[in-house]
Amino acid sequence: MNTSVNPAIRSGALLAINLMLLMVWGFAGIDKLRSGIPAWFDDKFGATFLASFPGLSATFWLLTAAELAAFLLAGIALFRGEFIRRSTPIWLMSTLVWSLFVFLQLALGQWLTADFNGTFQMFVYFGITLLMLQFTMNTRREAKSGYDIE
Repeated sequence: MNTSVNPAIRSGALLAINLMLLMVWGFAGIDKLRSGIPAWFDDKFGATFLASFPGLSATFWLLTAAELAAFLLAGIALFRGEFIRRSTPIWLMSTLVWSLFVFLQLALGQWLTADFNGTFQMFVYFGITLLMLQFTMNTRREAKSGYDIE
């Protein structure tokens, strides 16, 4: 039985994953960088331990840095054309793993403020990111062994 992914489908799927990550982290990180700490941030997180450690300002900017780092990793993966080649998409996999940690940060903030609907949404994003990582890792194995094209 042939379980390999057609190279055109593999490339299209990896490109879509790459562009989705660029969009999500680019819009989130760049908007935070341009707009700064929103007025509601203190009201939402001021009663949590984040207010004292690492501090609300540091919390916001650490999250911004994490999102921008994910954007940068996705940009490197796109620039390298990892979606085209049969080689291992190492930068895309790195972006996906880093994204898991960013979603973890976001989920922690939602959980600390008892925003359980928001926490659930982060859990879903985390799970979908794991699925994208699994797909990307599977295509890595195929890239190493070659494709069975019918």
